[in-house]
Amino acid sequence: MNSIKFLLIFALILLFARSANAQQVIDARSAGMAFSNSADTRGLAQVGLNPATLALHNKYTFEMNLASFNLSIFSNGLSKGIYDQYFTKGVTLNNDDKEHILNSIPGTGFAGTLSAKMKALAFYIPNFSMALSGVGSGNIQLPREIMELALYGNSDLDRSYDFFNLSGSAWAGAAASVSLSHRFRLSKRSYFDYVALGITGKYFSGLAYFEIIDSRGKFQNVGFEHDSMQLDGMIMARTARGGNGKGFDFGAVLHTRSQWTFGFAVLNMIGSINWNGQTEMREFSVESDSLSVSSGGISEDMIIDRDTSYAIGSFSTRLPAVIDFGVAYRGWNRWTFSAEFEKGMSENLGGSKKSRLAVGMEFTGIPLIPLRSGVSFGGQTGFSFAFGTGLDLHFWHVDVAVINHGGFSQKNSHGITLAATTKLRF
Repeated sequence: MNSIKFLLIFALILLFARSANAQQVIDARSAGMAFSNSADTRGLAQVGLNPATLALHNKYTFEMNLASFNLSIFSNGLSKGIYDQYFTKGVTLNNDDKEHILNSIPGTGFAGTLSAKMKALAFYIPNFSMALSGVGSGNIQLPREIMELALYGNSDLDRSYDFFNLSGSAWAGAAASVSLSHRFRLSKRSYFDYVALGITGKYFSGLAYFEIIDSRGKFQNVGFEHDSMQLDGMIMARTARGGNGKGFDFGAVLHTRSQWTFGFAVLNMIGSINWNGQTEMREFSVESDSLSVSSGGISEDMIIDRDTSYAIGSFSTRLPAVIDFGVAYRGWNRWTFSAEFEKGMSENLGGSKKSRLAVGMEFTGIPLIPLRSGVSFGGQTGFSFAFGTGLDLHFWHVDVAVINHGGFSQKNSHGITLAATTKLRF
């Protein structure tokens, strides 16, 4: 039964270990504006976004990151309201309750994602930034039938349960990035004040990788036509414990004399990680054609389980490419308004092909305390509401933010993102 225990443990790790969105951004100001400000990042807030924004005006000529983190968790099934209603009060579930819970899970199955990002050493000077970051992310998708069995048990006699859509992946690594930008002044007769171009080069050190390549499963329940239960399942996974790679981001911004900024970037347009450390293919399987339940439970002798592995050659995974458009306006008192549209081009390493639209705002009219808010639609997490604030002591700055994935109501929440950033500025 060792392989069964391993699979259950790893499933839990995956569930709490794909990125909530395709961007690599860690900055808490961006989180407080629902990741809508790709055209209005200043200083170190640029890391993970459009490198051309390094050319935007910044009243500080040096920034050094002290600590930044971004933690995000999301599921497509159970909302916080359902969890609080059924799983925190010790109630006994009736059939209506079970049906309500099951109906909250899409037909494609229960999906859970989590990402954790941390920015360690980083500094900025005009038109240049350098950062060292760490990231870990994972996702798992469980067949809906597993959730149904957990709720109802095997009370549906003679039923056959198929588990063909089990999938999951996880990876962890570190990255070093260097970004450069250059501003090109335009004619005074032009509507635009200047255009800037930027590039980011990234080196990745991959620490660990896991991906389910193939899976199948079937559980045949006992009944009038079957005098015993039958179980047959297999998971094939590709793993690695080391690798390296590189990636490049390209961006451009247009800034107008009336304080509008338009941005365009392609993140990870070129890039991949080559996994070459302890690369293996692992196959986990369970099988039984005569399962029966007695007062002593299910004997391990009734189940044949196998855990085999063999070495494979190196393999590569592409970085999640993203096309990003942004617009921002700073021309009205101390307000900043922003909007952003992004389209993911791949699903590798926590990426998503789903489009995302976000709008946000920031108000800096209150001394020392900036206020931020925003909403986003689409992407992996759907409708989300963000709020952020901070403490601006000029030379020392702290930002914090929270995003509720599910809208304005905590009851409808399917997940949360927490972010914090603190840095020195001169």
